[in-house]
Amino acid sequence: MYRDISYKHNQNLIIMLAAISISMNSQLVFAETTVSDNVSIAQATHLAPVPNIIPTDVTNIGIGRERSLVDPGWRYHVLNKLPERLWFSMSTEVSQRLDTNVLFTYSHPKADYAFRVLPNIFLGYDLWKRSSIYTNYFVIKDLFASQGGLLNFPTTQSLSLGFRQEFPITQRTNIQLDFQARELWQTANIRQADLLPSILVTHMFTPRMLVFGNSVLQLRGSDYFCGPQREIDPFYTLGLVYRKGQWVFTATQTLVNNYRRRNAIPPVGNVSLIGDLEVSHPIHRKIPGLVGFVRAEPIYNWRSQKVAGISGFDFRLFGGLRFSMNKPSYSPSINQLKRQLIESESQNLPNSKEDPNANNQSNNDNSPGLRPEISQSKNPV
Repeated sequence: MYRDISYKHNQNLIIMLAAISISMNSQLVFAETTVSDNVSIAQATHLAPVPNIIPTDVTNIGIGRERSLVDPGWRYHVLNKLPERLWFSMSTEVSQRLDTNVLFTYSHPKADYAFRVLPNIFLGYDLWKRSSIYTNYFVIKDLFASQGGLLNFPTTQSLSLGFRQEFPITQRTNIQLDFQARELWQTANIRQADLLPSILVTHMFTPRMLVFGNSVLQLRGSDYFCGPQREIDPFYTLGLVYRKGQWVFTATQTLVNNYRRRNAIPPVGNVSLIGDLEVSHPIHRKIPGLVGFVRAEPIYNWRSQKVAGISGFDFRLFGGLRFSMNKPSYSPSINQLKRQLIESESQNLPNSKEDPNANNQSNNDNSPGLRPEISQSKNPV
């Protein structure tokens, strides 16, 4: 039974959107701009994306899928009528947050209050056993109270095409290889395109607790499939998800190294360490899939030459609501059920071959509509 539960959870690994904590390198700065009385940050917004989008906002580090393994969310019964190989995952997060260094400056940090809306959609189809192709689209929109004139204008959007392959190692351990090609829109007159090969390893200690490790190599250029013309950014993530009752606790730590060329945006590399600690709980049993959450997010930046937008320390405190819904691919489960039925029938075959006459006699005696006295008259003693 535990094997079936573990297998089911591993299949859910294929579908979940990582809607909540997605990451990407570009810590989006005002290119070659420092905060001072003589330099206007407002002018710099035309040169590079605003700094409120951090790496783990726009590049998938795996936490969305892993959280679904211990908290599957809402599934409509009508979804079972869709093709068995089709899978999708949708989530929408609405949050408010305190941002202690909203401009990511090396000194003189400025705090602000922000409101965020984040819808995220995955749609995929299983091509072969444990192999699938998918597309992903998400939007990030932030509205700030004090720095709205600088930071409200951009709306970050991402559209990608990906391929995913699962490798179950044991009943509790799974490896997932993923390749994604995406286009990223962050502000006017700037085109960013990424190639994102990644590997995700998940181990389930119990149905309520798992750990995972994820590594993503972000290859950034200016055009789709052009390769790392601008920068190369490896991500390294470790995470834990634990469920107690209806409470779900999530902890992740991500290290990002940004190696940027002179034509990158910004043209200065840096290193970031981003932590996430989240606690969530369903809002009401009559609204499955809707949870309230509180999340703390400390962000450390160094080796940035004190460039504004990728420097200093920032602490973010989120509070909000998240609604999620998903349909897994049922093809692997159906194939496993078929194999179990075949194995069960093959185990019963030797018993039937030992005494075929007795089996036939039993079938005749128990045939519907055949009375015992008629059977006895045809076979007199």
